[in-house]
Amino acid sequence: MFDVGVVLDCDIASTLAKIDKINLLSEIFKDKRIMIPNAVYVELLEAENMGFTFPDKIFNSKIEIVVMDERELNDFKNTAKNQKIHSGEAEGITIASNRKWVFLTNDWIAVKLCEQMNIAVLDLKDLLKMAARKKIIDEAEMIEIIKDIETKDNTVIVEKEEILQEYKI
Repeated sequence: MFDVGVVLDCDIASTLAKIDKINLLSEIFKDKRIMIPNAVYVELLEAENMGFTFPDKIFNSKIEIVVMDERELNDFKNTAKNQKIHSGEAEGITIASNRKWVFLTNDWIAVKLCEQMNIAVLDLKDLLKMAARKKIIDEAEMIEIIKDIETKDNTVIVEKEEILQEYKI
């Protein structure tokens, strides 16, 4: 479905790390490189320096740090001007756009921007649906994952039924 790589923003990586499910990424994207941009790495370092432990789960996973090349840096300057997205999202969008990779974000503004720019983008709901569709986790575990995300990450998953519907197909 995707070329070579998957680029994560801080939200997706953090959410999965907080619920001890960062490994879902390598199970869903078995044959793809999974990366975070340098700006996301810095965001995670800042969280770690504030005493949070979830960044360590990301740093100790198979997720790589990807750095922009010179051409991407020029594009990044334009994308970063959009004050509605963070620098990690701007960097991830730039890399995904230039390399024809997919961008994973849970920020609806970043999703809309990617759609406008014809960049392959997935959000948390899409990721969980893929895990269900590929039978990586069963329905009972998915229900637990959704509960964990909502309690441990304080993230409301509005389309729970849409995710669970994947088990009925």
